[in-house]
Amino acid sequence: MKNRAYGYSDIRFAQITQAASSASRKETPLLPVCCLCRLIRDEIGASPDRERWISQRTYRKTHGVNPASCLQTHTYCPGCFTQVMETIRTAQVMTTLAVA
Repeated sequence: MKNRAYGYSDIRFAQITQAASSASRKETPLLPVCCLCRLIRDEIGASPDRERWISQRTYRKTHGVNPASCLQTHTYCPGCFTQVMETIRTAQVMTTLAVA
C-alpha cells in the first residue's frame, strides 16, 4: 500500500481509523476515554445507542485488557459534557454582561 501522495504516517492513520470501524472492542485500537473523569465508553453492540460508560477497573475486568496499553482517544461522557456546556454558557453570559 505505497502511495507517493501520502506519507507513512498518513497511511498508518488510515489503517488505524479503518480498523476502528470494527464492531468488536478487542479489535478496535482506539479506546474512547472521557478527558475529565477518565470513564471509558464501552459499546455493547454495533449501534451507537448501545453504549455505557465504565471505570478503567471495570473495563480491565470485563475485557481482560489494561486500558493504559490501548491507544486512547479523548471525548466527553454525557455527564461531563453537560458540565462543560454549562460552564461555556455561564462564561458567555458573564462576557455579555461585562460588555454591556
